[in-house]
Amino acid sequence: MLSVFICEDDIIYRKRMHHWIEGCIDNENLDMKIELCTSDPNKIIKLISTNKVNGIYFLDIELEGGYNGVEMATAVRQHDPRGFVVFITSYPEYLELTFEYKVEALAYINKTNSDVKEKLYACIRYAYDKYVSRSDEGRYIFKTHSGQTVSCSYDEILFFETDTPGTKRIILHTDKRLYAFYSSIDELATTLPVGQFYKCHKSCIVNVGHLSINCIKDLVEKKGKIVMPNGLQCPVSTRKRLGLLKILESAYPST
Repeated sequence: MLSVFICEDDIIYRKRMHHWIEGCIDNENLDMKIELCTSDPNKIIKLISTNKVNGIYFLDIELEGGYNGVEMATAVRQHDPRGFVVFITSYPEYLELTFEYKVEALAYINKTNSDVKEKLYACIRYAYDKYVSRSDEGRYIFKTHSGQTVSCSYDEILFFETDTPGTKRIILHTDKRLYAFYSSIDELATTLPVGQFYKCHKSCIVNVGHLSINCIKDLVEKKGKIVMPNGLQCPVSTRKRLGLLKILESAYPST
């Protein structure tokens, strides 16, 4: 998911930007979310410093809270180096600061112009297309049943499961949300990274990196299931149990 951050002092203009951007996300059916809309740059820096995010940042150059927008962009780069930065300002002369600080920006938008909404939309579409095309970074790219293109890091994925036995509707679980798309467990098993994902049942593929040491006990006791970090249970077939147990024992050699 591509997260959106808005940092703008003017409360009326901030609400307007939120409305425009939310409308674009809904109209274009994009896998994006407005994560934070605020006047306080410190709130955004704190959030991205403690959470791994892929973001697009709409920053007013004139800000309170100890930062100007360009200084904030420099801080953003420390935590989200490939994030997209868009500067919003009423004073074009301040844009010279972006060159002084050597901040690479996607766009500079003058909020006094009449085409701000259109430029915001163009930035969102461009950033989203770039985001979903980053297939060289260990990402699974697919289309949901509603036609939405999603780029999901392999590390984010907890597991895949068949929605209903006998169908080709797959549910992909992450720690934040789930997605539905059409494929099959067998097809997925041939495309996912070997060693990171394991087909533990005819209806389920797990990301072994998210399995805890407690799963070893479940497998040894032949419970026929393991519990994922989100609390959901994944079935484990008798035939696949020993293979998964071997993987986990290698990951936790002291047990």
